[in-house]
Amino acid sequence: MAIDIWTWEQTFQELIREAKPWATWTLKLDGNLQLDCPAQGWKQYQQRAFGWFRCSSCQRSWASAQVQILCHMYWKHWTSQGQVHVRVFGQRCQKCSWSQYEMPEFSSGSTTRILSNLVQHILEKYYRNGVRKSSEMPVILEVPLDGSHDTANCEACTLGVCGQGLKSYMTKPSKSPLCHLNIRSSSPGIGVYIPNRAKNPLAGAKEAKGSEYEKSGPSDGSDPSVIYVIILLFVFIVVKCFTSE
Repeated sequence: MAIDIWTWEQTFQELIREAKPWATWTLKLDGNLQLDCPAQGWKQYQQRAFGWFRCSSCQRSWASAQVQILCHMYWKHWTSQGQVHVRVFGQRCQKCSWSQYEMPEFSSGSTTRILSNLVQHILEKYYRNGVRKSSEMPVILEVPLDGSHDTANCEACTLGVCGQGLKSYMTKPSKSPLCHLNIRSSSPGIGVYIPNRAKNPLAGAKEAKGSEYEKSGPSDGSDPSVIYVIILLFVFIVVKCFTSE
């Protein structure tokens, strides 16, 4: 399957022009995006969607509500021109041993939802000074889904992009060390993050403080080693006095 990029572009243009008639924005697919690695001056946006897949080997089809979509955006405010690069992550067939990552297909409703959320994010970041005026449209299940997300065959999970697979494939929420390399394993912005949430720093500080207190214990101002030295010195002086006599 392949994304109908022409439909995506047309729908995106219609939505952005409804909100900003004089703005000029372009949208294109980019399979080299890395999470948390936007170019200088670019912003990042990530969302998930409901999509359909078909294996090119066995023709098996399946649906997923964990299709990850990564966007990098850039806007020139002095010319009111902007551009969006989009990467959609694929999934592999569970039944085929050597299956490749297949690209999803989206229904018209899912496509509209994806692009509406993207446009709302653009308006929030570039035209409203970060003020959110509407909530993001949620993922809608087009068919009932059984079982958990297949992290082993999700491209986004293997790259640390999918929130469902972060615990299995990422150890810490740092940026990808391959952020600026052109080596690609398969497919944006990896690299992005959505990563495991860190502990509350205040809670961590309390835990550290508590363990430190238990380790050292309360102090009464006395040092056993000093007392021991004083006793030895006293004994030495006494012995010396008796020897001199």
